[in-house]
Amino acid sequence: MNKAPGKNRFWYLFGPFLIYWGIEFVGAMIASLVMVIVSVPEVIQSVAWKDSMTNEEFMEAAAQMQTMLLDMAARYQVQMLAAAALLTIPVLALLYRRDRLQEQMQGLPVNKKAPAYQYIWTAILGAMVCIGGNVLIVMTNLAFVSESYQNTSAVFYAPAFAVQVVCLGLVIPVSEELLFRGLLFRRCRALMGFFPAALSISILFGFSHGNLVQFLYAMGLGMLLAYVCEKYGSLKAAILLHVTANLTSLIMTETGFLDWICGAFIRLAVTVVACAFFGAAMFVLIQRIDEKPEGTDRTDDSGNIPLTKDMFR
Repeated sequence: MNKAPGKNRFWYLFGPFLIYWGIEFVGAMIASLVMVIVSVPEVIQSVAWKDSMTNEEFMEAAAQMQTMLLDMAARYQVQMLAAAALLTIPVLALLYRRDRLQEQMQGLPVNKKAPAYQYIWTAILGAMVCIGGNVLIVMTNLAFVSESYQNTSAVFYAPAFAVQVVCLGLVIPVSEELLFRGLLFRRCRALMGFFPAALSISILFGFSHGNLVQFLYAMGLGMLLAYVCEKYGSLKAAILLHVTANLTSLIMTETGFLDWICGAFIRLAVTVVACAFFGAAMFVLIQRIDEKPEGTDRTDDSGNIPLTKDMFR
């Protein structure tokens, strides 16, 4: 892994996050502006404008126009978030590629990549984590005590299903994995080891979701994403797990499968047990992957344990 220069360590660790946030902010502003420009004629036609209006009538019409524009912004919020995330992907991919090239130039050991057939384990694990996590959220009533979570869910599941799949199931997970596991985790990993890096970035990942329910879910998921990234020696494993988890959530909601599970306690109980069993089985298979580079079973020059030591072994 790369070693950050001491005086530039803050930028080395958190620079990608600031770049990501900045691009997303600018992208969201541009998307909002385009939406407003496109929608203004329709909104103006819907508002009762008169040739001669009193100040009160004008203020009422302006307030009505503002409300309609805000409603439209909320209606297209998922698309705007995805458009902003899409803008970040080329920049994050470039930074990710640069880090990998620096590792090669410095001759640093890189974890072995797992065979392609073993990636199915991450997909199954992602589905089990999603189903089990959502059921536990329902069983603990967390979803019903967090108004912010309910509002977020209402916004995310409002667009057409195809839009949800593209935006929430593909674009946003890819951009998040490039940032949180591809850049932030791997850079922190080089400085503080696996567990501190995974935990700190997972907490940041949880906070980025903006409410308590998603914070708890995303923090746990973040730890798992960091682990599969480590074991598979590839960011592709984390992307696959994240995409699978998001798509599973979208499919369960669209088909009503989650509501069906939550309709009877016995179905809730069976689902939790089944997800725990199959999830644990997939985790054991992933844990058995030998990710250590050749010749790294020894300690490093300072006498510390190898960078690739598995915390679960």
